[in-house]
Amino acid sequence: MIEPNPPRWILAGHSSSQPRELLDDLELTQAQVMVEESSAFAEIDLNACDAFILVINAKTGVSGAMIELWNRVSDRQIPRMIIVNGLELSEIDFDDIVLIINRVLENVVTPYLVLHDELGEPSGLISIADGLVHDYSGTEESNYKADDELLNLVKDFREELTLALSEMDESAYREGIVVPALPYVHAKKIGVREIKDFARVLTTH
Repeated sequence: MIEPNPPRWILAGHSSSQPRELLDDLELTQAQVMVEESSAFAEIDLNACDAFILVINAKTGVSGAMIELWNRVSDRQIPRMIIVNGLELSEIDFDDIVLIINRVLENVVTPYLVLHDELGEPSGLISIADGLVHDYSGTEESNYKADDELLNLVKDFREELTLALSEMDESAYREGIVVPALPYVHAKKIGVREIKDFARVLTTH
């Protein structure tokens, strides 16, 4: 039996967004990383791209070159997602940068939100769909059901996600109709497993 070729990924972002570290964490077998420079984004050949990730640092935001590249990718309806990092020691949190993404790139869905510890640092995620907490505060990830107070805090986000995905299935991600935005903290590996899951969704037919 002939094995299918692995999907060809392009990861693009400013150097501060650590796209190479993300690539290492995701263990994608066929991918190229494009770090933003004066002309690097303009030279990207999207004909050799099956799926695309834009990596955004919450501290440095979205540049004009990122917007131009994203529009090219979006026009082709390439399966794509946005990864947000730089969430440590930042005055801008994941929710804030998603609002910017919705305004300057396109409307995205947020399957996960970031949870913080007592010091305000990222410590885990909550799955909006099922209310499951992915706790990364220990040496190993642990999962448990969110309490009623936390579920109530994310109620509006769950309603937005349900509305965005109404009458759709996972094929909407593969067809580039629905775009997820996911948080990522390299030092604690927060988001790595979740991003891997969505990478499979985007490229598995």
